[in-house]
Order: sequence, then structure tokens, then C-alpha cells
Amino acid sequence: MAVRTGARHHDGTDQEPWSVLAAFRRQAARGPEKTALVIGGETLTYRELDRASAGLARLLWRRGARPGRVVCVRVEPSALAVIAVLASLRTGAAWAAIEPDLPPSRVRQLLRDTDCAVILGEAPEPDPGDVTAPPAVLDAAGLTVAGLVEAGACTPDDWFPPVPEGTPAYLVHTSGSTGLPKGVMVSRAQLVASIGCRAEVYGTEPSTFLMAMRLSFDGMLGGMFWSFCNGHTLLLPGLRELRQVGELARLAAEHHATHLVVVPSYYRALLAESRLLPDTLRLVVVAGEECTPELVRTHHERLPGALLVNEYGPTETTISCVVQPGLDASWDRIPIGRPWPGALARVLDERLREVPAGELGELYIGGIFVALGYAGAPGRTAERFVADPFGPPGARLYRTGDLAVTDERGALHYRGRTDLQVKIRGIRVELGEIESVLENHPAVGQAVVNCERTDGDEPRLIAFVTPRAPGAPAPTGAELRRHCRGSLVEQAVPERFVPVARMPLNTSGKADRAALRDLLPTDVPTGSATDEAPAWRDWTRDQRTLGRIWAAVLRHSDIGLDDNFFAVGGSSLKVIDLHTRMNHEWPGVLRMGELFDLITISAQAAALHDRLGTGAGREAPALPTAYEL
Repeated sequence: MAVRTGARHHDGTDQEPWSVLAAFRRQAARGPEKTALVIGGETLTYRELDRASAGLARLLWRRGARPGRVVCVRVEPSALAVIAVLASLRTGAAWAAIEPDLPPSRVRQLLRDTDCAVILGEAPEPDPGDVTAPPAVLDAAGLTVAGLVEAGACTPDDWFPPVPEGTPAYLVHTSGSTGLPKGVMVSRAQLVASIGCRAEVYGTEPSTFLMAMRLSFDGMLGGMFWSFCNGHTLLLPGLRELRQVGELARLAAEHHATHLVVVPSYYRALLAESRLLPDTLRLVVVAGEECTPELVRTHHERLPGALLVNEYGPTETTISCVVQPGLDASWDRIPIGRPWPGALARVLDERLREVPAGELGELYIGGIFVALGYAGAPGRTAERFVADPFGPPGARLYRTGDLAVTDERGALHYRGRTDLQVKIRGIRVELGEIESVLENHPAVGQAVVNCERTDGDEPRLIAFVTPRAPGAPAPTGAELRRHCRGSLVEQAVPERFVPVARMPLNTSGKADRAALRDLLPTDVPTGSATDEAPAWRDWTRDQRTLGRIWAAVLRHSDIGLDDNFFAVGGSSLKVIDLHTRMNHEWPGVLRMGELFDLITISAQAAALHDRLGTGAGREAPALPTAYEL
């Protein structure tokens, strides 16, 4: 079954191709004093953002940023990060936004896959390893927005040469099933196509777009560039506001946000603080995970005046390629919708034949939204980006790995995966990559990772491991967790590690994942005085008490003094339970909001010791809940 729409210009008319950079600069010329960006207490006008990006572009250019090369943006959410994206566009280089705490091994993989000219970050940067031509490093700590604006004011408009629109615009690293991350390359023309078709859904009236996600998440780019290309205001949270949903809701109210773009699991937590959200909100876009009827019903109950939109699209299809506006609370299943103008969706069988409406098949995406491919990986590109048997010579389809059906109205519905890819807090995770990392541990023989989910809970990654030598002791969970953090993003680190003597096999000789679920220990700690792990014997009394509380909240005791609460299974909802139990033991000593800074047992015990030793214990006001993206 094919679903198709026609391509049109971003304002609804048929015109020549346009450039997102040129569109932004036109807005800067038309309304130089309009607010372009608000982030971290900093506000930039279109003139300031235009000049600052020109000033930074000159610095990047002098360090080798050119078309075909990459600028690695490795800074916390800030005005500088956004300036760097526009500066890269000016030089013609592709930007790659990555988190400062990304494991060094993944940074080195990016450098091996690409021709990286410069890393914008805070020194020192990780050792580039075996990279033959290490990139230059531009120290972000030495840059100020005011200084960049001043430098940009002296930069002529024609200082940078024109850049062909087929040049790569950005690169996003995603999880890879082989154990290595994949760098998805998207061209400037593909970015234009994705941004230029959103008027019918987003509207054209003056707006303030709040993006509840980080710059490394490509879903951020739709609202970001729609804002900049059309003279709107982009509103971005800092890390603390992003982690605390109440603070993000207050940010929306303070700046009268009209549009919100958010991951469904985060939005579920945000709706619990809906009383703080402004009545100026007229559109909420959920993307990055499956949208459920329960979420739609809650949205309509809490925010009846705001339209709810569902967007779908793998990174390989440029931000989002399918959209369903006007979600209805009466629907039993929530569709992902129809392709944006310029995109094509086909539901095919294993022989690449279209299946009739209502029948299950694999979803393939065609049209201009299909990315260039994977950086430095022609084999993997050929595997996922296949020739389009229905299109003209050279046309390609991206094989999503998603199962889908088309309903009687022509809308697409997501029906699961053909492989072992999952979403954890909006981030794409390949179970095969985690297994490969675990099997690189010298004491692990085989590893199998399951994604488990019970009603009302967020998905949990459980790793089952056999010892390298039969009969040898398995590594501890803390040891394996440290090992994983050296190669995996936080969302991909399993929360539990279960040792097994021998991996159960199915009739095909493969690991029996269903049988592994039966091996999962059922002795869930209850928080009683007897529920202590042997490894806790050297802990202090307060640390052991906190350990029992954590174990009761997390439903496992595989935790260490310095483990991050969110990395071992914690979530926004579990923080509430954690604080309730801690407040029962030590009334009023720690506020809920502090538990997103004090994220280890050792840090919490130290805070308790300091406060109880100075007469603390008075009731403190509760801070809002938080969520870790």
C-alpha cells in the first residue's frame, strides 16, 4: 500500500528551492529586533543571532570548516550551541551535535567515520585515538555571545562562498545493531524539504516554539528551523528546566509558548503539571515514541484548547516524514498519519510488493526526505537504503524496520518492529549494540538484552550474561554498568544484570528470550530491614537505609554507592516514590527537586549527614517532579 503527497513550497506555493540559511537571514533583515532565541536566561534578537553566527563561522572557517567536512558541537544546551548550528551552515560544513558526557569511544567513532574539521567544546577533549588527522579544538569557554556578535558585525555578507544544497547539512549518530553507532547524513536540500512543508500543520501566525528536547535529538530541528525561517521565537530549556517538568511548564508560561514539541513519555509527565502550562498553547506535537490513546485522552482533559499532533520518522528520513494532526480521544489506536508533502510511504511484503490496506507489512519511506546514508559505511547504507522498484532510475527507499498497516482512511498505523530496536526515553537503542558491548568484557561469554515493560512503567533493559569460563563467577552489576558507560549512551545502559550459567536456546538455536524472562529474579525488595545486598556490608547505616529505599523503588538491589539513580532504572515517577520514602525516614531534610542533583546514594547520604548535623529536619517545600531525557 502506498501513501503519497505532492511537494510544495514552505508557504504553500510552487516555487524554486530555498535555503534554510537564506530564509533565516531574510527574517533577520525584515525584523532585526524581533526575538529569535530564548535559552538559559539569555535572549537574542534576529540581528544578534545572525551576527553571532557569522562571527563564529569565521572562527570555524579558520580552523578548516568547509563543505563536506564536519563541525562537532559538544556543548551543553546554550545559545552558543544554536549559534554553532547556524555558523556551520554558513561555512558549508555539516554539524554533529553530541552531548558533552557522550562516552569517548563514541566520539572517536564519529571522528573515524567523518572528516571532522573542528570540535567546539570545553577543553580538554577526549583523546582522538587512532584518527589520522585529529580535528582542531575550539574552546567554548573562551567564547561569549557579545564577542561573537561584535565579530559578526564586521563580516561581509559575501565572506563565505555559496554552498550547493546537495551538501550534507548535519549528521546524527544513532545506535547500531553491529555494536558500532551509525552516523546518518542529511543534506541541506533534505532539511529544506522537511522544514518547508509544515505550514498546514504548524500555522503561519507569530508563534513561540518550546522544544522539550536537546539539540542532539534531530526532532528538535523541525520546530527550530520552522521558527527561524518564518520569524518566530525559539524557546529552549536549559538542562535543569528540561529535567524538571514543573520548571519547563513554568518556562512555557513565562514566555507564553504557543507550540510545544515533546517526546510522548516526557509529555505524560508534563501533563501532570498541566495547571502550570499557559493557555496560550495552541499546538502540541508528540514525536519520537509511540503515542497511545491514553495520552491523547489525558491531553484533551488537561489541555482541551490545544491541537495534538503525532509525528513519525526515523532519523534516516529527516526529522519526521509522516504526520497525523488533530488526534481524536475516541480512537482506539493512534495513527502515525500520512506523509508530509514531498515524502512517500509504502507498506511492502518481504518481496517488496505492496500489501493491501489493512494487511501488515514493513514500512518503507521514499522521496526527497530519504537521507544521504551512513557516514563512512557504504555497506550499511546499501543494506537500509534500497533501490525503489516503483520509482524512476536512482530513486531510493529507506527500509525502516517498522511494521505498519494502512487503515480504511489511508492513514498509517505503527505495529512494532521487525528487529531488536527499541525506544528508551525517546532515544533509539539497538539491543544488539548493547549485547556486543557486554560481550567485549573479558569475563562475559554471551549476553542477551531484553526490553521489558509492564503496565504503567517505562521500558526497562535487562541484560542476561554468561561467564566467559564455565563455572567462573559473573562480573557484578556495578562492574558491567561501568563497562557499558564507556561505550553506550545512558539510555542504553541496562538497569539490571542477571547472571546465568548457560543461555537457554530455542528450536532455531538462538537465545530464547521468552525463557530468559522466566529466569528474572522475582524476589523484589520491599524496603524492610532485612532486604540488604551482601555488597552493602561496608556501607554506613544511612547508606544502607538509602540502599533499601532505592531497592524498594527500583525493584532490584543491583546498585552501588555511586550509581546514577536514572541509570539503574529511575524515572520521573519513581523519583516521587523515592522522595516519599525518604521523607518518611527523614522528614523534611531533602526536597524532591534536589534528588535530580543528588543522584547517587553517596551524595544523598552526605547531604543527610550535613543537614542532620546542623539541626536540619524542618519541613521543606516540595519542588516539582522531573524527567530525564
